[in-house]
Amino acid sequence: MTNSEFEDLVFKHSLFNASQHAGRANLGSIINKIIAEKPELKSDIKNLMNEIKPIVEKINSMSPEKQIELLQKDFPNMKSKTKHDEKFPLPSLPNFNSYEKIITRFSPNPNGHLHIGHVKAFRLDLRYAQKHSGKLFLRFDDTNPIAIKTEFYNEILENLDWMGIIPDQITYTSDYLDEIYKIATQMFYDNHLYICECESDLIKNNRLKKQTCEHSLSDNSDKQISDFLSSRINGVVRFKGDMKSDNTAMRDPIMLRLVVGEHPRTGKKYNIWPTYDLAAPITDCLEKVSHALRSKEFELRDELYNEITQILSNQGKVKSRPSLVSFSRLSMKGSPTSKSNIKSLLDKGQIDNWHDIRLVTLSALHKRGFIPEGISNFVDSLGLSKSESSPDFELLASFNRKARDKSDKRYFFVPNPVKLQINNVPIKSITLNHHPTENLGNRTIELSDEFYVSHDDVDSLNAGDEIRLMDLFNIKIIEKTNTITADYTSTKPLSNLKKIQWVSHDGIDFNLLIPDNEKYTVASDGSFEFLPDSLTTRNGIAESHCKTLTEGDMLQFNRIGFCRVISENSAILSHK
Repeated sequence: MTNSEFEDLVFKHSLFNASQHAGRANLGSIINKIIAEKPELKSDIKNLMNEIKPIVEKINSMSPEKQIELLQKDFPNMKSKTKHDEKFPLPSLPNFNSYEKIITRFSPNPNGHLHIGHVKAFRLDLRYAQKHSGKLFLRFDDTNPIAIKTEFYNEILENLDWMGIIPDQITYTSDYLDEIYKIATQMFYDNHLYICECESDLIKNNRLKKQTCEHSLSDNSDKQISDFLSSRINGVVRFKGDMKSDNTAMRDPIMLRLVVGEHPRTGKKYNIWPTYDLAAPITDCLEKVSHALRSKEFELRDELYNEITQILSNQGKVKSRPSLVSFSRLSMKGSPTSKSNIKSLLDKGQIDNWHDIRLVTLSALHKRGFIPEGISNFVDSLGLSKSESSPDFELLASFNRKARDKSDKRYFFVPNPVKLQINNVPIKSITLNHHPTENLGNRTIELSDEFYVSHDDVDSLNAGDEIRLMDLFNIKIIEKTNTITADYTSTKPLSNLKKIQWVSHDGIDFNLLIPDNEKYTVASDGSFEFLPDSLTTRNGIAESHCKTLTEGDMLQFNRIGFCRVISENSAILSHK
């Protein structure tokens, strides 16, 4: 393929994908389409990324109208969709007409691994930015030096890149510390903040009993403000809310605290760090975020968020305040998303790391054989609903199955194999397509009088029974011992015959690692455990062409399921 042909291929799929997603092409989906059309490029796709990304970015910089115009002009056979043809439409954002530009933000904390719940969040942020021709910011919420790690910054970027998410801007809350200090200083002068020297247990007890803290009763002195600015505070900085409020979030929450530790990006420059309750509304205002989408667990804190953005408005820091939008958290039946549950599994030795293929971290789903298109379609189908739900793992698998179905080559695999000896085999080889409907090529299988079939398929058969070897011919059982003996009868397909999978004499030993997310228990205290048989290995024989498979290859074993190769002669059963 020439450079010009490759560029045309990328342009075609980028324009088409952009037309389906309100002008914003998805890198992961494009790569899948390129590999599906030109499988020979798969082995070199990492090197080609440097050529693909600039083309995708160029397409994304165009207006949706220009994208559709080019698609219709240069690739008339590709039928475009408009944003009105969304597969899973979203309601419009509240107050969207009152903002000059719609800006959403995805703000992960770089203290852990992204999981499928985060996918719902950043997909909503991305889709709303696309829907309103706005922008998506990726902001790292990195305000706790002792919890965050450099590796998580990198992993989050890699996860988003794999998912095809290209933010318009990448920012860091830690870069706003000086500005947050200035705003906090003015909040001191305006009597919105105070330094509390109470012990943490007393603070907790007073908040529980709705009792006012003695430190909030006097105005802030210049010394207190000086101590804050010079990082010499003894205690914490709290917001003067309403200790009588039924909303616990308004009972003088902590806004800033002393955290001694080296930050991956700022080193030891700062010792006083804002909590999320202060940092989120301030950075949203500074970045002119129009809509802050947050999971429903934050609803209790919405009143506090809005009070702080009003204070910033009064300070003249913002012309229009962000609107809050809530959505339900995503949890899955059969796999935990809670960090504490996953850490408990690690402590118990049930899993070795956060990439265990029974988990729904993005790294685990990637390893297992889930692809961006399948994951995205699954979370998009859930919409903006605020109703709590825990979908079955099978629902996620169904979307991934549909996404992979047209691009996965088919191969033969026989678990628990039994040798089959056939008399009078009339042919020496057969050429079979890799896919029943898609043009994914074919392979030729050499034949002899020896085959392998699954013990499960022939266990109930008796001498005299006639069956069909799939896509091959019919046979009649003569004798069942350790080896099954049969006679060839005909090639004509007969609807009444049982069809079974087979592998030729030159098949290779092959193992399947099988995760089962229906094998788990949840204790009364909410702790999650995988049952011992939630991860098993099935041994068998695969057709000889599986020798050419390499790590990361996706395939479907007929009548077994969708798989991802993890090593020579071994694969993970992604799902059926």
